[in-house]
Amino acid sequence: MSTTGQPDSVMPAPLIERITAAIIDIIIVIGLCFFPRIGWMFGIIYHLTKDSLPLLKGQSLGKQLLNIRTLAMPQKVPLSVYPEKSVIRGLVMLIPILNIIDAWFLLSKGYRLADKWAQTTVVFVHDDESEL
Repeated sequence: MSTTGQPDSVMPAPLIERITAAIIDIIIVIGLCFFPRIGWMFGIIYHLTKDSLPLLKGQSLGKQLLNIRTLAMPQKVPLSVYPEKSVIRGLVMLIPILNIIDAWFLLSKGYRLADKWAQTTVVFVHDDESEL
């Protein structure tokens, strides 16, 4: 860890961890949508802000379970510092044609189109990053 509190090097999270975390988060969103009347709003809000929630240290619940995190680049800081980047990443998944293109980018190139647009990357969380 550097003196600025930022990780010196980042190790990209493998595809399987990213997909598993996404599935966990989708299950949470679907579960929230079952609450009467306003559940769908909570589901959308969670989906759009899940990687920037200060309560969760800038991680979604799925990412927290798998020890991965989304960082804003080039600063290498959690998205709790830049919540708009989390919204950009979430919006891509809500637009049908974009989420198909996004999945193709992830499977063929190893990064999401949303990561490129929001200037983010998904990395492993090291033990010394737990205070971020």
